Amino acid sequence: MRDCRSVDVLIVGAGPAGTSAARTAAEAGSDVLVIERRPRIGEPVRCAEYIPRLLSQTVKIPSKAIVQKIEGMISFLPGGEEIKKMAPGFILDRAEFDRALAGAAENSGAEILTGTRAVSRDGDRIRVKGPSGDGDVRAKVIIGADGPHSRVGSWIGQKNKRFLWAIQHTVELKEPVYDTEVYLGKEYPGGYGWFFPKGRLANVGVGVQMTSIRHAKQALKTLKNRLGDRIGRVTDGTTGYIPAGGPLPSTDKSERVILVGDAAGHTHPITGGGIPQAVICGAMAGRAAAASAGGDTKAFEDYVSQWRRVFGAALDKAAKKRVTLEKGWNGEDRTALLRKCWVACREYYHDT
Repeated sequence: MRDCRSVDVLIVGAGPAGTSAARTAAEAGSDVLVIERRPRIGEPVRCAEYIPRLLSQTVKIPSKAIVQKIEGMISFLPGGEEIKKMAPGFILDRAEFDRALAGAAENSGAEILTGTRAVSRDGDRIRVKGPSGDGDVRAKVIIGADGPHSRVGSWIGQKNKRFLWAIQHTVELKEPVYDTEVYLGKEYPGGYGWFFPKGRLANVGVGVQMTSIRHAKQALKTLKNRLGDRIGRVTDGTTGYIPAGGPLPSTDKSERVILVGDAAGHTHPITGGGIPQAVICGAMAGRAAAASAGGDTKAFEDYVSQWRRVFGAALDKAAKKRVTLEKGWNGEDRTALLRKCWVACREYYHDT
């Protein structure tokens, strides 16, 4: 790393949001640098790895990143009720997917430095630390795509405050399965358990509200016991935070900062899903950053208008449902509450 380097756009984080932003900013002619604190893009994987089929109309998904196709989703409510919905999509090899997006960004002209993190900021100069030592980067626009606890977000006072705590095991799968499964009930406080088939494997996990984090391991054990001999030995495991408070303002024009993906609270506060938002909003953020670096004074406002037009209403609604779910969790009729707050139920969309 040179003592000081100047770029049009500096992107912190090389997940789907950051690399999608890098690609579109570079395509627009900007000099783009991406820094990623992890030594290998896409690893470790902290994701259940499902994406809806509609995303394939927005971004090219390489065949090697698709593990299997999904037909639907079955939700299991307390009392034995099952709700099956069509939910066509794919289970990804998330590491391959992330690397494919990074490759597309590099092919468009962006530079990606791994093992490199943003340490501090002083005006338009960002101090970074990497394998070759410390250095400064001067950027016209900074994009924070650095996850739930975004350092870039902290620089502008925009940080996620509500989270789910997730724990997941990847396990051997005894027989092929073509639907995702979701388990709801008192065992999963403020959240749910999931069983997502992945070819010969499956991702089995739980997400619970942070006040119940001590219950997470027991919740996962309960879910695995329920799945019984459908699953085998554990091959991998992961834990992590899922933003669940809804979207943040996402820009600070005076500070020349744009947030995107988990850093912007773009994750769905009920389901925890965030890959489509990361990819689509990332592309919007990259175009806005390039436009702003080129002198467009309305680029930041346009970015917010664009992502809110696509995702704003759904994320705002889900954030309100999250508050309702957590406030009412210890009430008498938890089943009615879950029906009101789970996306597969009619009441989620039609309750007053």
